[in-house]
Amino acid sequence: MSRRSWPVLLFVVAGAVVLSVALLAHVRFWAARSRVPERGEVAELVEGLSGPARVVFDASGIPHVEAGSREDLWFVQGYLHARERFFQMELGRRMAAGRLAELVGRSAVNLDRKTRTWRLATIAQQQQRTLEPGERSALEAYARGVNAALSRWGRWVAPELGILAVTPEPWRPVDSLGIGVVFQLGVTFAMGEELKRGVELARLGREDAVALWGWTPEEARRWIPPAEPPRLPLDRETDAMTGGLSGVGSNNWAIAPRRTATGRALLANDPHLGVQMPGTWYGIHLRGGGLDVTGASIPGAPGVMIGHNRNVAWGFTMTMLDDQDLYRLSVDRDHSREFVDGRWRPLQTIREQIVVRGRSEPVTVTVRMSHVGPVVRDRGGEVLALAWSAASGPTALGAFLRMDGAASVQELAAAWEPVIGPSMNLVAADVGGHILHQVVGRVPIRERGAGRLPSPGEDSRWVWKGFRPMAANPSRIDPPEGFLATANHDLFAEGDVPRDRWFPAEFASPWRYRRIRQQLASRADWDVGSCLALQNDVVSGRAHAVLGLLLPDLRRHGGPTASALLTWDGTMGPSSVAAHLFSRTMVELCRAAGGDEAGRLGLRKTFITPRRLLWLLAGALPAHWWDDVNTPGRVETRRDIVDSVLDRMDGLHLGEPWGGVHGVRFAHPFSDAPVVGRLLGRAWSRGPVPVGGSGVTVNGEYWSWACPFHVTAIPSMRFVADVGAWDRSIMVLPVGNSGRPWSPHYDDQLQRWAEGRPAAMPFSAAAVEASARAVLVVAP
Repeated sequence: MSRRSWPVLLFVVAGAVVLSVALLAHVRFWAARSRVPERGEVAELVEGLSGPARVVFDASGIPHVEAGSREDLWFVQGYLHARERFFQMELGRRMAAGRLAELVGRSAVNLDRKTRTWRLATIAQQQQRTLEPGERSALEAYARGVNAALSRWGRWVAPELGILAVTPEPWRPVDSLGIGVVFQLGVTFAMGEELKRGVELARLGREDAVALWGWTPEEARRWIPPAEPPRLPLDRETDAMTGGLSGVGSNNWAIAPRRTATGRALLANDPHLGVQMPGTWYGIHLRGGGLDVTGASIPGAPGVMIGHNRNVAWGFTMTMLDDQDLYRLSVDRDHSREFVDGRWRPLQTIREQIVVRGRSEPVTVTVRMSHVGPVVRDRGGEVLALAWSAASGPTALGAFLRMDGAASVQELAAAWEPVIGPSMNLVAADVGGHILHQVVGRVPIRERGAGRLPSPGEDSRWVWKGFRPMAANPSRIDPPEGFLATANHDLFAEGDVPRDRWFPAEFASPWRYRRIRQQLASRADWDVGSCLALQNDVVSGRAHAVLGLLLPDLRRHGGPTASALLTWDGTMGPSSVAAHLFSRTMVELCRAAGGDEAGRLGLRKTFITPRRLLWLLAGALPAHWWDDVNTPGRVETRRDIVDSVLDRMDGLHLGEPWGGVHGVRFAHPFSDAPVVGRLLGRAWSRGPVPVGGSGVTVNGEYWSWACPFHVTAIPSMRFVADVGAWDRSIMVLPVGNSGRPWSPHYDDQLQRWAEGRPAAMPFSAAAVEASARAVLVVAP
């Protein structure tokens, strides 16, 4: 570069910096107008309220709303959600409608195509038509509150929309329903698991596949349908399907008064969900119109989903119920008809246009509807259609709204009677000392098979025949042991409920549940602090089991890795080097045992998962899995493979602690956007934050096998209720309550969450006033 070029370059750089600073100042100025108050008292006139309402913001930025009616509560909740989380809400409703590409461009076209194929918007519209009057009233009042904020601040209701220069459309009740459907889609894994199982059957053959699944001969006879299994693994670009079970789960438990230090019941819940910035939940307290309820809400919908009122506390985990089935269709040459029960039937064809930002022409999407549901794969001669319980029945929103006013654990359970999905483990405790576990949602009635593999679409006898009533679900109240717990585990295999109520599900491994149950049974002086400590427990039962089976191999080998693992106590703390060694050893063993077969069959992932590795080490799987199929003329044994892995581990010289490689990054949606968006997106992201735990510890910090050991799902909230002494309850969010990047409550709980510390959850009028940091008074 010549000397004359330097002044020009400096001028350009300086100009870019000045422009960026000016743009940032512009965004901050205009967006700041819609922020909620953070200090002092502010009064606002808001059109649409029927009477005045008062909002107290506590030290964590949680709003405590007091209004004269329920409609005004929902109105103010919508008004606050819009001011604190509208960009998150906008992304959610656009995902449900298949309209993300209008906002962010061609990068979202494939996701829009999938959501339109799943008919999420149609499902939300169907739910809207079946709303009860109270549900409709709540949704309409909530929408009026959102729209009051939108009409006042327009695109500057959220800084991201201001940057994108997008003026938001009015909020509608169906938008809230759509967000609920998206949430339900995000907590079911059945279609991906079913596809993966089908590919294993096609590639490995019946004997090896059944052994890997752990099925008995009788289960294999009843559950493997007479349909050719799919051979093509999931293609995220062309298939409108979600992936298989990521291992994500949740914990909840209730403890009866006789096992607590205070003689009051306790309720704990920490739902494990994907990492988001801002987080999944928005804390809120609603008082008025006969309601007094606090806890976690979903931005975009009225009410409290997990929390407590004056009488009862509740929490949820997923049952992992198989609520999706794939069907292999027989279609004609132009894929316009399907063959069902001996005759041809037309496939309904739906064509829609996806508007793409920055592109003049829309993208056409063609969806074909079969007699069971939408076609989610049509490639390589394989045509698969999806049946999903979300397409049936009313919204679950009504159940949550009824729960908010429940007076007992029995009333909580009754609130779910009409609901088909999602299926969840409701665990609750009330001021009368009662504790309850009720499986809510309904099980599809399958006259043939169990939905474990794609079924023959040409035979209607394999199609669902409705749903079992909720009365047929597992339910327990006040058990003799004095506690109840769920952790997405197999309720039937662990002996919680009788086998006659069995339902097919993608159950999680039992390690979290067993650890919780062991700890709950070990003492009778539980309190809020000890429950929080258990939520943060990072002892790995799976590590103990694996190392117990590897004990002779480790002693024989005697290298540095083996020596470190022999003295390790199985605690996966962020500072533990042994936890890192163990996790890497598990990855290498799984790849060594099953990666060679997968590679030979054209698949990228190993067939041996951690659960199957445990079976293999225990001798419950055929020994041929130890052999490396890539070494013809030689048959490797367990000793050969384990020794080679330990030798490789010794050569890596891993000295970094678990938290050094196992971190969680809270990425703002702008993180991958170009130019200004990317610059701000990175500034608005947080982390990576070192964390301990794993997918099988009570403190569930899940990492992806596609990118070890990057954390993909976390405890999205930690909630513990001291039932009856409500001001002693706690709730901690991963980052903060506000979704606004310049708010002090954007990330003020991050360190507290990472370190497992509590955050107060004031409830009584006196406690709320004592915690006040700012007050907003709104009046019509």
